[in-house]
Amino acid sequence: MQINLADESLFGNDAGEDEIESVLMSYFVDREEFKTFLNPAKPIHIAKGRKGMGKSALLVRFAHDLRHATTDPKPVVVHLVAADLVALRKPPDTENPHVLQNYWQQVICGAINMELAREIGFAWKDDQIALVETAELTGFKGRNLFGALISRIIGKINLGAVELASRPLEIVNHEQLLSRVSQQAALPRAVYFLLDDIDTQYQNTPAQQLYISTFFSACRNLAVNNISQLHIRATVRSDVWASNRSAENLDIFEQYLTDITWSANQQKSILTNRVFAYIKRNDPTGKIASTWNVGNNADDLLNLVFVKQMKWGPNNYAPSSHVVRILAGGRPRWIAQLCRMAGERAAKEGRDRIARNHVMDCMALFGERRLADLYKEHQYQFSDLRALIESFAAGPRSFTTAALLQRLSDRYIGHSAAKGIPRIDGVDYFDSLQIARFLFKCGFINGHNEDYQNLGVSEFVTYEERPDLLSVSTNLDDGMTWEVQPAYRNVLKINA
Repeated sequence: MQINLADESLFGNDAGEDEIESVLMSYFVDREEFKTFLNPAKPIHIAKGRKGMGKSALLVRFAHDLRHATTDPKPVVVHLVAADLVALRKPPDTENPHVLQNYWQQVICGAINMELAREIGFAWKDDQIALVETAELTGFKGRNLFGALISRIIGKINLGAVELASRPLEIVNHEQLLSRVSQQAALPRAVYFLLDDIDTQYQNTPAQQLYISTFFSACRNLAVNNISQLHIRATVRSDVWASNRSAENLDIFEQYLTDITWSANQQKSILTNRVFAYIKRNDPTGKIASTWNVGNNADDLLNLVFVKQMKWGPNNYAPSSHVVRILAGGRPRWIAQLCRMAGERAAKEGRDRIARNHVMDCMALFGERRLADLYKEHQYQFSDLRALIESFAAGPRSFTTAALLQRLSDRYIGHSAAKGIPRIDGVDYFDSLQIARFLFKCGFINGHNEDYQNLGVSEFVTYEERPDLLSVSTNLDDGMTWEVQPAYRNVLKINA
């Protein structure tokens, strides 16, 4: 099969939530760690991970499973982003956590109300009456949410607060509508509320911390303590969760978290699945789609798109998937972006495979975008992040721990002492090791195991894999050096 390397759909959409659902399902990588999140019996679970790690895709997968479930009656699925809730009612300007938690409870139930109204065929005249008042929420305790909200809707109909939606011939009069709705109310249905992007444009201020933490408190209060048959799923960035970890109301939430990280083999599976899904979409009756599979033919599939090996180091070669995932920083979104850019380069040259030169030609532009992502994702944790990162420009890519601390002292701390160094991740600055740990935590540097080829272990070690490094004085670096993430090297003119 001749694969069009310039086809934007070859490596999938950058954003899982924007992908065609059937296409996303065709290349979604299942993992054991996702089972709890995807278990419909669990009342609440949260997916936590960095930007671009697939949190939104996991939510889409869960919504897909629910909508295609064989259970009868079908569950009610409400899949939104945080902006949809804010559109129902503006958050109150308050520092009172109880008021904010109640706000979240009201808009969550209000959003479910709107979905139920849409399902049974009428529309609210006034969005405000779709919100559940505090007294009514209290009355839901121990009741099935579907029946409770439908009963409330019936009451609104009797009061003339709603109007029939435009559904010709289905609804003859209010009496028939009330009869049908009453029958539905007697038949309990599970309700699933799925929320993405609660941390959009997050800033690490007390007000934002309270805004985020009270949302999770409201979810737990509704799904775990109060309302039968309500299930909640949400996503949050790892850094945002960490900045809220001191909130007293979140100290028992760890049991409801799924951390999204990807091993080297899983990152390879992401690439393989996307290529195979593309082939099955475009040549469904061909030999490859009919006889190959991702388990037995992973390397064969990747060799249809990439050259088999790419130069890696002065005297070594490595599988192309290894080179690409390292240069892309290991995040599914970034891997897809770099592959798409390199594919376009290869296609312009008339090549039928992506080679190392096509990837390297993209690294300047790719690095600019990744550096912009780094600032957007972590600027709130350290307000002088841009100056800190630029202190590595035109320098070496690799450091021992001692050399790394010296670089920070010479190129950043010494220059910034006069104006004062800002707080780092909510803590006052005290030494260069604290800054080095922050760079490790946000992924600008990773541990580098020079003996990986002989030992059969990871070449690069991330903060998620070893969060105690650069923290415990008895083992600061585990014998490794530190390397600037390859995605940032070109744009910062760091020595290769």
